[in-house]
Amino acid sequence: MADESSASSGRSASSGRSASSGRGDLFDLAVARADAYLRRARPPRSGDPAGLRRALEVWALKTRFASRVDLDDVVRALRQRPPDPADPAAPRPRWRGGPNGSWD
Repeated sequence: MADESSASSGRSASSGRSASSGRGDLFDLAVARADAYLRRARPPRSGDPAGLRRALEVWALKTRFASRVDLDDVVRALRQRPPDPADPAAPRPRWRGGPNGSWD
């Protein structure tokens, strides 16, 4: 059971990590999984946010943890995604930093 000091600081007594860090990690994972889904599903590339959101609604229904993140924030992050590097051996862009993060 969490003691009073860990509960007031927003930290989990079992993990020692802040709750907001866990939510940021979950958001980063959601962006990564949604990005992978879109690469496989190949939705239209019109750049339309509503179209992208519609394409991700199926993913959100199938993904157990997707209900714990804001789908509109995931769409916003994916719309900012830079193109893959020309070198196939180079790493793909990766979202980091939770809902207010960026691609690196």
